[in-house]
Amino acid sequence: MTENSSKRFANKKILITGASQGIGEDAALYFAREGAQVAINARKAEKLEPLLKKLAKPAAGEHLIVAGDMSVEEDVDRVMKEALDGFGGLDVLICNAGMQIECPSEDITFKDFNAVMAVNVTGVVLCARAALKYWRENEREGNIIINSSVHQQVPKPHYLGYSASKGAVGNIVRTLALEYARYGIRVNAVAPGAIVTPINDAWTKDPEKYDATAKHIPMRRPGECREISDAMAFLASKESSYITGQTLFVDGGLTLYADFEQNWSS
Repeated sequence: MTENSSKRFANKKILITGASQGIGEDAALYFAREGAQVAINARKAEKLEPLLKKLAKPAAGEHLIVAGDMSVEEDVDRVMKEALDGFGGLDVLICNAGMQIECPSEDITFKDFNAVMAVNVTGVVLCARAALKYWRENEREGNIIINSSVHQQVPKPHYLGYSASKGAVGNIVRTLALEYARYGIRVNAVAPGAIVTPINDAWTKDPEKYDATAKHIPMRRPGECREISDAMAFLASKESSYITGQTLFVDGGLTLYADFEQNWSS
């Protein structure tokens, strides 16, 4: 999913939430290498300073740190304003910030459920709201990419809040895509499967757990952050100009119901 130009996002202005590690960090490095100006977000600015130093310098101007909590309306509004003012515009919004809390569903607390939904759903809606408002007021086209999960489709026991939030993301994508398609604004999601990221260290760095996870994936391996960045880049590029309202599953076949690889039921 590449174009001939080595700087295919030159002069593009991209905001990535949740960019301090894992998929968000990799995406920031990817888009900066391809010439984009990148605004990187996390709750605290100091977590982003090492990444800022690693980003390739674009010709169009400097990258930005826009720190703030995606579960807090005032923070989201400020982050979006800082990015828009700092760049003088925005071409692509990548909503990558997310969280999950493990708990048996009968024991889940109101506080924990709301905390997950606040980041994974409300934060996405608030970011999208600001970007859409800017694009409509300035009669500009735009592009929103949301980092979802295979658990948008596949249940995840003991992670009720996370599963509910990712199911909501699927409908957010379709609703916004339908509402804004006529204005040249596209909205899509990438849904990763099991990916090697710091948040998954508990199993990626344990050979036994790693092998057990890989056996559940038809391609027999977890994915790499690079493979998610590739998918995001495809959705951000002209190559996907006629695609909107879709979720692209990047999961090594995990959503093909891997347990049915052998016909044990018939």
